[in-house]
Amino acid sequence: MWHSNDGMGWWMIFVGIFWILFWASLLYVFFSAITRRGGQGDGGGDDALEIAKRRLARGEISVEQFQEIRRHLEGTLSAGSGH
Repeated sequence: MWHSNDGMGWWMIFVGIFWILFWASLLYVFFSAITRRGGQGDGGGDDALEIAKRRLARGEISVEQFQEIRRHLEGTLSAGSGH
């Protein structure tokens, strides 16, 4: 009768650690999803000119193609700012 609760303290420590790790990992996944999604849909990520610069640096496009893209983007931006 006096020893009916032996070992309960260690078990409760592990349960507490489990719940702390569970909530921490859940919050990590939640905030990771928000930060990944935030840069894709609202224009908060790379703009088109930066992407073109990277493609030029990797050799995916030629200098002439890059200049054409830049002219097109600058024309689009200047035409769009008049509204």
